[in-house]
Amino acid sequence: KTAACSLAMKRATRPWERTSLTKGTILLFSVLFSTSKGLFLTTRKITRPIVGVTCLHGHASWTEADAPLDSVIPRQSTGPSTPVGIYIHIPYCRQRCRYCDFAIVPIGPSAVTEANHTNNEMMDRATRGFLNMDATYRNALVDEISSTKSYYNNTSSIPLQSIYFGGGTPSLAPVQTIQAILHAILNNGGPSLFVLLHNAEISIEMDPGTFGIQQLQALKELGINRISLGVQSFHDDVLQSIGRFHRRDDVLQSIAMLREVYGENVNYSMDLISGLPGTSLAMWAETLDMATNLSPRHFSIYDLQIESGTVFSKWYENDGGTLLVPKLPSPHDCAFAYRYASSYLRAKGYEHYEISSYAYRSKDSPSCYRSRHNQIYWEPQSSWFAFGLGATSFVHGNRYARPRALTDYVAWVKNGGARDAHRARDEALPNTLDWLTDIIMTRLRTSDGLDLDWIKDNVPNGDVLVEQILIGASLGLELGLAARHIHKKKSLGTLRLADPDGFYFQIPSFRASLWN
Repeated sequence: KTAACSLAMKRATRPWERTSLTKGTILLFSVLFSTSKGLFLTTRKITRPIVGVTCLHGHASWTEADAPLDSVIPRQSTGPSTPVGIYIHIPYCRQRCRYCDFAIVPIGPSAVTEANHTNNEMMDRATRGFLNMDATYRNALVDEISSTKSYYNNTSSIPLQSIYFGGGTPSLAPVQTIQAILHAILNNGGPSLFVLLHNAEISIEMDPGTFGIQQLQALKELGINRISLGVQSFHDDVLQSIGRFHRRDDVLQSIAMLREVYGENVNYSMDLISGLPGTSLAMWAETLDMATNLSPRHFSIYDLQIESGTVFSKWYENDGGTLLVPKLPSPHDCAFAYRYASSYLRAKGYEHYEISSYAYRSKDSPSCYRSRHNQIYWEPQSSWFAFGLGATSFVHGNRYARPRALTDYVAWVKNGGARDAHRARDEALPNTLDWLTDIIMTRLRTSDGLDLDWIKDNVPNGDVLVEQILIGASLGLELGLAARHIHKKKSLGTLRLADPDGFYFQIPSFRASLWN
């Protein structure tokens, strides 16, 4: 199975890094819509900042006809029109899933994680070890947050659209840890740097079987108002084969608890993965039917990507299974699964608003169940702060990643790494080509598309760039994989990828099936 390449992981080797901005734009779209080898967006989960990517700046050669130097990039303001969010990485997992390459810390199946013990002597060794590690990590996180707030001490308050606890499995963290982190972000005994907007979204990722009623109630009281539930599959044999700890009954019990605590209209998202080993199209159709009957307000659906260094990369490095491991579905079946999911969920009332994201459309507010946090990643003038192991922030046009190993992260915080990182990032000039490329590629992930008028008005030589973008996109437009929507007279319109083929054409496995 061909794995799609992550945009961020390709940053250092992009073929247009040493070209002019306009030439690079043409090449970008020619590659995007060509059938030859090139850069493609992945449907891999991006509900968190991409981990493990350092702040890389390209070395483009500029010509006199091109844009001025990087100082032209709009610096992110903290006004209400600029979306700002915070990502918190909680790395704990019972065990590492066989497809996972995220920055995590496996804690084993036996540790009791809710920390309800009052007698330290009654704890088993695994629980005591976990709680000691959690205290160390919690203190490092709080110290990093405090260093950030201290660095921006003279900055006016920053209104937050969202706070997102990702992982890992944040539901394994004791409630006291979540509470301490929120307190560090929003309260410091005086005026806080970060201020929640009145309609802010506070999300937490949770795995079935890792939480109970009391924990949910406590999280609700802390202000958690959106749950992202990592279901992945309803078939126990599949869950076992991919290394998940929960089973189908755990999913059903978890959703029942969510409804008991938050009510029937609980705002929760469900994660599913298509293309899993040993699955058929009939099983995928059954999965979607069971999932929609549970009425989540949001779906995140990802096509399985085989990442280097994972168990699956060893199992399937020769493109297939054996008698001992289940076979992967064919590229054609994966393509059909994506198309089927898009059509089926749209028919069920869900808006396919991003490559891997579906939000329920209510009559009162068609877009109210979109992930407010994820949309920050796709907005052209957004910023997000990030804290914790392996987390990547994007502030003032620069991206910065933290260490991926627990001991390295704790030492990094202790040695003043957080403050040094903010200073280095603010002194660095963002790269115009990187900035523009990220905008183009992330906006094309969404159903809202790329606003060509925004490019014209906000990028130097924007009118020239729009022409080059349209030239580069001409093949996609001709094939019906993209469309240009003109809103009004004298408007340059919006460039959007078609749903589903335009979205999924960016993944090599589906691209191959189209031409075979």
